[in-house]
Amino acid sequence: MKPAAGPFFLDRAAWVLLWAFIFSLPLEKALEIPGAGTLTRAAGLAAFAAGTAAAARRRTLRMPNTALLLAAAYVLWSGLTYFWSLTPYVTAVRVATLAQLLGMLWLIWELCRTPAAQSWLMRAYVAGACVSSALTVSRYARGQQTNYRRYATSGFDPNDLGITLALAMPMALYLAYRSRGRAAWLYRLGAALAMAAVLLTGSRAALVAVCLGFAFVAFTWRTATRAQRIGTLALAGLLVLGLVRLAPQPARQRLATLPTELTRGTLHDRTRIWKSGVKALKRHWFAGVGVGAYPEAVRPWLGRSPAAWHQYVAHNTFLSVLVETGVVGFFVFGLLLAVLVLFIWMLAPAERALWFTCLAVWAAGVSTLTWETRKPTWLLFALIMTAWAQAFRAQEQEP
Repeated sequence: MKPAAGPFFLDRAAWVLLWAFIFSLPLEKALEIPGAGTLTRAAGLAAFAAGTAAAARRRTLRMPNTALLLAAAYVLWSGLTYFWSLTPYVTAVRVATLAQLLGMLWLIWELCRTPAAQSWLMRAYVAGACVSSALTVSRYARGQQTNYRRYATSGFDPNDLGITLALAMPMALYLAYRSRGRAAWLYRLGAALAMAAVLLTGSRAALVAVCLGFAFVAFTWRTATRAQRIGTLALAGLLVLGLVRLAPQPARQRLATLPTELTRGTLHDRTRIWKSGVKALKRHWFAGVGVGAYPEAVRPWLGRSPAAWHQYVAHNTFLSVLVETGVVGFFVFGLLLAVLVLFIWMLAPAERALWFTCLAVWAAGVSTLTWETRKPTWLLFALIMTAWAQAFRAQEQEP
């Protein structure tokens, strides 16, 4: 791996630690250090320290872009919600998490300056997703259920893991598109392994996200080679075969309820939580209830959750941001997303197809999950920023 920021030892150390950090994201909750958190957090803090030290030694910083500034504004406003939060302690913890995620965003922006560097970061995430998928398949083989007849890597909720793996799908397809020979088939094998793990999670939202991941194939079909078309058709066939035959019967039965849940169901009681969130929003529409205070805001209508591990979080990132930070925070967050979409629109066709697909996969997944403080969300934002910079700041070279 070639470091993205020059020949100095600190630059190399920061780059290697960043790669390890990205690799560990799909495995984060399975890599616990007793009493010290996760290995992912340790790698991230070490990478940030090395990156900061390297920047200080160079006495230069990369010029920030609009998306990075908007992300900083969102974190700042989230911090201000502490002063009127319904649960100040929870808000303080969430703001600390957002500050660390902003540091991750800056670190990737600072170190990832070339197409080769970005490809290595995508490989890191796909490789981590493959390992996590293999661990999920292993748990199924040993009969270690996460939830009732649903499987996931140790420490993960099946829905969270499903979306985490679904995000790796378009990246793997893109890397296969840019590769030839055995390397391309290796990436497709990784995508097939991720699909198998998603089916084992039984996550309906993740299934929708995986299907959206194939949009990259549709966007690039005309420029793909015959081998690439055959490979992607084989992957799509495997997904269909898994849905009708290969996946365990309980998973297939659960996934088959998707049309009914979308048209007449409650999405596992999520609609009730969303309606309560809208009621809370009417009382705190401008400034919000405070970051992380959604469960307290909906308590007048839902009461306390019967299980401590399953709080009444929003289960929808957009509604969560709106209720917790009000129209001000939601406007900043929405403006950040709009700028990222504009960045994607400016890219070359293949890269535009990749990041539009990734953003669509993310949007579908977070419509049923609370992911504004999750690392894959901010990794996606960072990679879109760096892709734009490589296309429109060609004069910026490695220090």
